[in-house]
Amino acid sequence: MKKHQQKILTGLFILLAAAWLGRSHIRQLFPPAMKFAAAELTGIDNKQKTTINEFKGSVVIVSCYQTWCIDCARETQPLNQLATDINSEKFKVLYISDEPAGKVNLFRQRFLSDKILFLQSAKTMAELGIHAYPTTFLLDKKGTVIKTTLEGYDWLKEKETIRKLMAE
Repeated sequence: MKKHQQKILTGLFILLAAAWLGRSHIRQLFPPAMKFAAAELTGIDNKQKTTINEFKGSVVIVSCYQTWCIDCARETQPLNQLATDINSEKFKVLYISDEPAGKVNLFRQRFLSDKILFLQSAKTMAELGIHAYPTTFLLDKKGTVIKTTLEGYDWLKEKETIRKLMAE
């Protein structure tokens, strides 16, 4: 009987480990849709209300993040560098969180982020359909999602893609 229990427990452990390791792959196969382009957002600095739709006409990177997220922190500096390198009013980097402004400002102080527009959502990230951090979207000038990444990405690789989108 003990041999059977041990085999069952070993099998369960292997299944759980495989599921845990496969979750990232599954998330990449089925990235979340950005269905919140019209959701009201508030600027952390100026308290102005806006939506992602108001940025149509520009190429936009939208990063849904949390201040505790290591991959979100890793993505911040390359995104700021990308915005600096492109240096155009027709390219925006938006960071959206549901966390309080105080936490967001502490996060910002850790990084050079002067080219990133920090916004706060009244809805939770889960209500927006976001469950992995960061979830980052590249939008063309029409607001169409061109690329979605989960759990961190080196956006500097997309510099030429962004320039092409801006030229369209």
